[in-house]
Amino acid sequence: MTKRIGHVLLGLSVVLAAPTSASVLPPQFAQTEVQPSGATDKEVLFRANQLSYDSRTMIVTATGAVEVTQGARVLTADRVVYNQSTGVVEAFGNVSLADGAGNAVLANQITLTDDMREGVIQSLTLMLEGKGKLAAARGTREGGNVMTLEKAVYSSCETCKDRPDDPPVWQIKAFKVVYNKEKARVEYEDAFFEILGVPVVYLPYFSHSDPAIKRQSGFLAPNIGHSTDIGYFVDLPYFWAIDPSYDLTAGLMWTEHDSTLLKTEWRQRLDEDSAYSLQGSATYTEPRDENGNKVADKAFASHLFGNGRFVLDDVWRWGYDLQLTSSDTYLRRYDISGLDRLTSNVFFEGISGRSYAAVNGWYFQGLREDDDPGTTPLVLPLAELSYVPDEPVLGGRFQLDLNLLSLYRGEGRDTTRVSATADWRLPLTTSDGQLWTLFAQFRQDVYFTNDDGPLNNQDNTTGRFLPTGGVEWRWPFVRHDGGDFRTIIEPIIQAVMAPYGGNPDEIPNEDSDSFEFDETNLFSINKFPGLDRWESGPRVNAGVRAAAYFSADNFIELLLGQTYRFREDDAFTVESGLRDQQSDFVGRFVFQPDEHIRLVHRFRVDKEDLTFERNEVFIEAQDDDNFAFRATYVNLNQEALVPEAREEIYLDGRVQIANHWYMKAMGRRDLDEDKMIEARGGLSYEDECSEFGIDLKRRFTRDRDIEPNTSVVFTFRLKGVN
Repeated sequence: MTKRIGHVLLGLSVVLAAPTSASVLPPQFAQTEVQPSGATDKEVLFRANQLSYDSRTMIVTATGAVEVTQGARVLTADRVVYNQSTGVVEAFGNVSLADGAGNAVLANQITLTDDMREGVIQSLTLMLEGKGKLAAARGTREGGNVMTLEKAVYSSCETCKDRPDDPPVWQIKAFKVVYNKEKARVEYEDAFFEILGVPVVYLPYFSHSDPAIKRQSGFLAPNIGHSTDIGYFVDLPYFWAIDPSYDLTAGLMWTEHDSTLLKTEWRQRLDEDSAYSLQGSATYTEPRDENGNKVADKAFASHLFGNGRFVLDDVWRWGYDLQLTSSDTYLRRYDISGLDRLTSNVFFEGISGRSYAAVNGWYFQGLREDDDPGTTPLVLPLAELSYVPDEPVLGGRFQLDLNLLSLYRGEGRDTTRVSATADWRLPLTTSDGQLWTLFAQFRQDVYFTNDDGPLNNQDNTTGRFLPTGGVEWRWPFVRHDGGDFRTIIEPIIQAVMAPYGGNPDEIPNEDSDSFEFDETNLFSINKFPGLDRWESGPRVNAGVRAAAYFSADNFIELLLGQTYRFREDDAFTVESGLRDQQSDFVGRFVFQPDEHIRLVHRFRVDKEDLTFERNEVFIEAQDDDNFAFRATYVNLNQEALVPEAREEIYLDGRVQIANHWYMKAMGRRDLDEDKMIEARGGLSYEDECSEFGIDLKRRFTRDRDIEPNTSVVFTFRLKGVN
């Protein structure tokens, strides 16, 4: 074997050539650095303070900060003895052997072959790349990839600096441990699992993946708990890493009162920009009435969720979002989801410059008791095209929007709509900072309806032409007193000219039912969210924006405005606050004293008595990972979007109560009815090697076979045991 010797190579070559039986390397050679050419992984580099060679026994002894390197392997020790005839290397004192892959062995004594791939190790500690640590009284290394340990202990927990003799949060003790680096597995025989030094489980055989492996097949941490609806339950998933690009998670959820549930999730990444996933569950369950009594034999029940995004080229992509279930209460009964309306969508879209084109299909599934599947629409297709030329048109920005909608129902009206909108805007800025925007919009709609009317027996074709024009004026007054502090006051006036009418009874309202007048649409040309309803008549939208910025993270903002029209617009409801000649006041107030605290108040105030018609307050406070709090207060009067008046408060918080210990709580209360809707609380522990948690949840509402429910869930995960 060729020998590479760094600091002492030149001196060693002289010693090996000398006829004496023993020699000590002269001090002047100990500081010599020689780098021979043609180095290979078989060559060895020695570094040491002192080196001696016995030519009779062919033994090299290195002492003092010894470092032996061969390829990616590095051995350090206080003293190293190398037998050239047998190829055995013995290292003593503060021994460390690193393999170049992030793993390291710490020991008092190691005996290795000359390529450092095999050997015997006494009193060792094996530092794994994934922060796991194996300690043993004795170990044997075979082939460079397999290490067999006797009387070993494994844990990924760090030793407490103040109390190094205290046991870790958890550890696994075994009479025999085999670490196979090539297979990335750690196997235990006759093992005891300990928590805080107390044995809790005996395992004749146990194995897990190398903690450095991020994706490895095996059982995941279980969820164990109790629910009023289903009794005690155990959810044990298995993760199957089939390929680096796709995997499957499948498991059984055993329940005390219901049948066992099969749960699966499939994930696949096709390339850097394309991936999809599918999640589902299935069981045979016994249908129940509103009192929880079984009313029929077992029937198949299931759900299927999923999403996917697939990039075709630089312009085009397609995708889907999937939400389906077999019954209205299935998702809530098994605590899969709290949604009360499911939306499935498939789309194909393209973006080129500032232009956009898309074709969508939508399927809706209502889970509320009063939802009627027969009248729930299927949207196929919804096609959109938005074209924006690169060059200005008449000095301004031009946009052409085309829209095609076909909507089908099992019972009731079917609708097809074709719409074309031409929009032009010209922004202007005066020398004194005034901002003017001239705008004009022309829209043509054609509607085809089938099975319309009280008896669902009428077919109609209706069209309309909707011209709009106007001007918007803004004049921001900015005062900057130096430093970060500055104030802004900006009056805003928008005058819109449009003819009256434009909303005949023959035109159905499919996409503008859920209307809410607030500060976000105050300066919209058409305040309705969709195309089926149009805001008609001349009007003026006026408001003011004021702000004070003390720093980037400390500011106050206020927006307040109102709409004025020459006569009322009966396209809006009275409850909307926008029907009369003078609308209600709408606004938003934001206060952020620093980056950790934020208050947002959104409101609509009655124009006559200045009482709140809509009142929403959101407060958020957080301090990194130690503290987080959110509070939301909502007070809504009856309107089209809110069939019944509602006043609720929602609180959600998480706080670190001690080192590694966290507490969380959530509550939602109906203040109008003076009753709780939902409450949750939990206690968790997390450190570098483990996570434990207990969560308590109470649902106070009743929905058919779903009674008020209390559930307790216990979760735990050991980091470094995959």
